[in-house]
Amino acid sequence: MSQLKKVERDVKYNADKFNQTFMEADSLIEQERDADKKRIKIKKTTDYEDDNNNMMDDLGINMKNLFFKILEILADRESPIPYIMENSKRQFVFAIMIISIGGLLMFFSNLMISS
Repeated sequence: MSQLKKVERDVKYNADKFNQTFMEADSLIEQERDADKKRIKIKKTTDYEDDNNNMMDDLGINMKNLFFKILEILADRESPIPYIMENSKRQFVFAIMIISIGGLLMFFSNLMISS
């Protein structure tokens, strides 16, 4: 004989009670989902205000603004390094800009060599 526990079973099948337990479980799940949605909504609004999380959305615009600001600083015969290093956001955008320019130069040099 096996050592398994005998499971007590309800011999009388009651469909109403069966459905009621599932409906209670569904209502608990819906309450948890609503609470999660509220938390996510709050988190999204706070994350949007943070510059580090919003950085990737405006990368092209920030790159354009930084490029023209650097040109203005260079036109005044000043060093743009303090302006770039002032903020981590500017450092990131400047690094992406340098990488993009380097990639374009490499692409054009390969085109010129192959033709």
